[in-house]
Amino acid sequence: MASPAPSTLDLDRLGLETPIPRIDRALKDLWKNDEAKTRASLINLAIYTEDSRVLAEDNDLLERVAAEHACRALLVLALPEAQPPRARAWIQALCRPYQGKETVCSEQLSFVLEGGDAAQVQNIVFAHLDSDLPLVVWWQADLTKNFEERFYSRIDTLIIDSSRWSDPARQFDALLAAMNAETAGFDVRDLAWTRSHFMRTALASCFQDAPALQHLSQLDTIRITHLKGQRMTALMLANWINQRLKATLKVDLSEKETGPALQSVVLSGPGVCGEVRRDCDSCFIQVCTSCGEHEHKDLLPADVDTDADLVSEQLSRFHGSTLYSSMLPHVREMLK
Repeated sequence: MASPAPSTLDLDRLGLETPIPRIDRALKDLWKNDEAKTRASLINLAIYTEDSRVLAEDNDLLERVAAEHACRALLVLALPEAQPPRARAWIQALCRPYQGKETVCSEQLSFVLEGGDAAQVQNIVFAHLDSDLPLVVWWQADLTKNFEERFYSRIDTLIIDSSRWSDPARQFDALLAAMNAETAGFDVRDLAWTRSHFMRTALASCFQDAPALQHLSQLDTIRITHLKGQRMTALMLANWINQRLKATLKVDLSEKETGPALQSVVLSGPGVCGEVRRDCDSCFIQVCTSCGEHEHKDLLPADVDTDADLVSEQLSRFHGSTLYSSMLPHVREMLK
């Protein structure tokens, strides 16, 4: 079903509507007479969506991330089924105080592309990137037909959330095909994977002492409790555990209606049990390992929860390495 046209109220929040040929001039005018504000940009950060119903939410997300990371922020709403084709643009400054002395601002450009295909995105949106800076695209929901060579060949980093995909197996096939294309050079950051970061750290601490390490080979079952809608996050965590143990432990998943994305992980076997648990609204993860008479307990920081915080975390370690790409084929195999 085609996405409806965005509401006037949502469009009014995007700033000053500007004819596309005048965007560069309008941006210069934005700063020309305001010496108290400093424009800063280290990356191009784009949110891409084809659902007008989340336009206001995405606008808020972009503002929150830009408050932590200097960037040229781009909000792109493409409506491929809308006719006749029409492109509209808005500009605004996203400003925040810096060290209590000056105001640092990012530029936000917003585009609504009715009839918008990959060519329109390339010709209009990519023409207004901050030149020579890397492009990070946060793609909302499913990968559609617009995710094609003209689009992904320009991306440095693609941020997705596979937990929101309607058909994960088909979407992973499309992603893997794009990553293997000759023109592709992007890396992938999946928020479903990022959500398990501190759980993975906590699990590693379960078996860091000698008595627990001696019982690793006895583990035979993984039990994970996750929030409804976060099955993909749980599957990725289970896959990571099996990869780290070089084993094929039985996986048992259960879901809850409320609470954090990942709520508990239990690794068990004859005479050994390692549990990582996060209670609702807790800022900490509880760790408990038992094997025979030996018991180890710990308390560690919990995962960040909001999408904006997850993306900010990814941008903070933008050039860091990730295991995600190497895991993708194994994750896809689990979906058969």
